[in-house]
Amino acid sequence: MVRGRSILLLLLLGTYLGELPAQDRAEDVLLRVQGVSVRGNRITKERIIVREMVAREGDTLSHIALYEKLERSRQNLMNTGLFNTVTVIPVYMDRTHVLLEVTVNERWYLWPALIFDLADPNFNTWWLTKDFDRVNYGAYLYRYNMRGRNETGYIKAQFGYTRQFAFRYKVPNMDAKQRWGFSVGGSYFQQAEVTAGTVNNERELIRNFDGSNRDEWKADLEVTLRRSHDVRHAWRLNYTQADVTDTITKVAVDYFDGPMTNTRFLGLGYTLLWDRRDSRAYPRSGHYEELRVDRYGLGLFDEASPDITTLYVTTNQWWRPHEKWTFGLSLRGKYTIGTPPYYVQEGLGYKHYVRGFEYYVIDGEHFALGKGNVVFQLVKPRTRRIEGIPMEAFRTLYIAVYLNLFTDVGHVWDDRYAQVNFLANTWTNGNGIGVDLVTSYDQVVRGEYTVNNLGEHGFFLHFTQPF
Repeated sequence: MVRGRSILLLLLLGTYLGELPAQDRAEDVLLRVQGVSVRGNRITKERIIVREMVAREGDTLSHIALYEKLERSRQNLMNTGLFNTVTVIPVYMDRTHVLLEVTVNERWYLWPALIFDLADPNFNTWWLTKDFDRVNYGAYLYRYNMRGRNETGYIKAQFGYTRQFAFRYKVPNMDAKQRWGFSVGGSYFQQAEVTAGTVNNERELIRNFDGSNRDEWKADLEVTLRRSHDVRHAWRLNYTQADVTDTITKVAVDYFDGPMTNTRFLGLGYTLLWDRRDSRAYPRSGHYEELRVDRYGLGLFDEASPDITTLYVTTNQWWRPHEKWTFGLSLRGKYTIGTPPYYVQEGLGYKHYVRGFEYYVIDGEHFALGKGNVVFQLVKPRTRRIEGIPMEAFRTLYIAVYLNLFTDVGHVWDDRYAQVNFLANTWTNGNGIGVDLVTSYDQVVRGEYTVNNLGEHGFFLHFTQPF
């Protein structure tokens, strides 16, 4: 147990044990949980909240074990994304019996969110041109916590650089034991400008000024199983259909399959997650592991299908030796069985990247990526209520600020495009310092100054956690 967490638990323990007779404190009396009382949940069903508790009615625990479970229960409830604040405290009925009292402050669950999205891989690449023709605009209509059961639904209408219409509905708890869930969704995607390859690790963009260069339809069904609080399984079945103009296939002969201008295939996937982060918005202790396997092309309804299998493995670890310090380490890798067409290949430069190489895309079949962080707390996490705000869901303001020292290293293995991309089949490295702002509704803003192993340096802005 890390030192900071131990001190917090002991302080909490001392507060409550101070009300007990001295002889009871000395004996470390076992406590029996008589029940769970929930307050503040105007919309969320009580069973959804109780599901996240790792201390349950009927448990018999020592004082130390009880407070460890209460803290983990609070983290689980915050990580649902349903609440601004959560407190979980024991109410002593007598020397051996306690009632657990949970108090929540619910977030706002209906979000008609405007879309202002950049078409480039990241904000920093877009900022080089500041071209507003490369901006997507439109709107989402999100409904979180539907029926008070942590269900999520959204519809999306997007225009501008890319036209997209999409929907999704997610039910995480469809059985009485709240272990099985499902998600279903679909989308239509139309794009006039398409990336057909990379040269010098910069994208080759082909634009059709008279219409679309690529049309794409997708649909998927996912079934999930959550046997315990921290382990999740997911099985996916998806359908993809895409058409491009012959201009694309003339430039990128392996975009689908030789001269083929269309593809159609089914995919099957499985994901295993083990998530013990203290906070999903900005972790400072715990770990996260992910194993993902995807098969593209099942031989049924296939046309110019990819015929590949991909394997992703991720492990992230955070240590907190002191209240103000956090050490983080992330290792991620991808391996591809078969030769992927350009349409589904993925290296580094989009979702996954080495900090300091935001301006580059490194295509390839396989990659490895490592990230290391040393985080120092500049402004202690704090929650403030602003009573002047008319809506209760927005009266709670959260803010924390951290100094972040980091180093990244990555490698992409590429058997096809390496001769025209100098960063392929080589190790890349970036080092730097940044400031991370974490605020309400899980929003993170990172400003980082980075130097890479090419000697290039610059300031980069990101809107997600480091890893």
